[in-house]
Amino acid sequence: MNGYGYGNNQGGPSRRPYGDRGRRPGGGGGRGYASRDAGPRRHPPRHVECPAELRAPFKDARDFLAGLIQVFGLPARLSFGGVQPARDGRQIVIDIRGVRAPSDHGRGYDRDEERDDELGLLIGKHGATLDALSAVTNAVMHKAEFRDLFFTVDIEGYRARRAATLRNIAQRCADRALREGIAIELEPMPPAERRIVHLTLAGHRELATESTGQGNTRRVVIMPRSSVRRSEPPEDDEYLD
Repeated sequence: MNGYGYGNNQGGPSRRPYGDRGRRPGGGGGRGYASRDAGPRRHPPRHVECPAELRAPFKDARDFLAGLIQVFGLPARLSFGGVQPARDGRQIVIDIRGVRAPSDHGRGYDRDEERDDELGLLIGKHGATLDALSAVTNAVMHKAEFRDLFFTVDIEGYRARRAATLRNIAQRCADRALREGIAIELEPMPPAERRIVHLTLAGHRELATESTGQGNTRRVVIMPRSSVRRSEPPEDDEYLD
C-alpha cells in the first residue's frame, strides 16, 4: 500500500508611523507567529461521511493527490474532510494525516517528531505548498461534470489553526493601533491570509485595513480611520472576493 491509507473520516506585526514604508531594524514581521503553525499537530481523525453524490469525484481527486505526494516518500492517510460552500459551487476538503511507524520496542506506535517535520514540508511557508497541491488537484479535476466542485488540501487541521492565529494577530494589532494611534504593518501574506485579516476587522468602526506592496511582499496595514489616505483605494482585490 506504500504507506498511503484511505478512509471516509475524516503573520506577526512590525510597527511604524503610517506613510513610512521602510522596515524597522530587526522588525522582520513577527516570524514567531508563523512558527507556531509551521508543522502539523496530531489530532484524532474526524469521522465524516462523504455524501454519496460526491464519492466518485472525491475518490478521483484523492487517488490523484496520493500519487502526487508519494514522491515525498511520506506515509500518509488521505480522507474526506468535509464539504464547504464556495463562491461558484462546493469545495471538498481532502485531509492528509501522517501514519506513525510501529515502535521498535513492541509497545504500539512511537511519536516520531522527525516524521512530523517531514509532513510539514507539505504545508510550506504560510501554507504555500498546500495551496499548490490544491491548485494542481483542481486543474486536473475541473472536468465538465465537476465544474461546480473545487478541492482544498489540508494537513491535520493546519488551515483552521492558521486562520485562528491570523484572527488573533489581527485583533491584537488592532488593539495596539487604536491604543497608540499608529498604523501596524503585518508580515507579507498570500491573498487568502490577507483576506482573513481584512474580514476579521471589517466591522471595526475606528480602524481600517488595506494591502500594500507587490507580489510576495504584499501585506496588510491596520490603521486608525483618521489616518486613511483618501488617494488610495480603501479595499483591495482579495478583500472583494
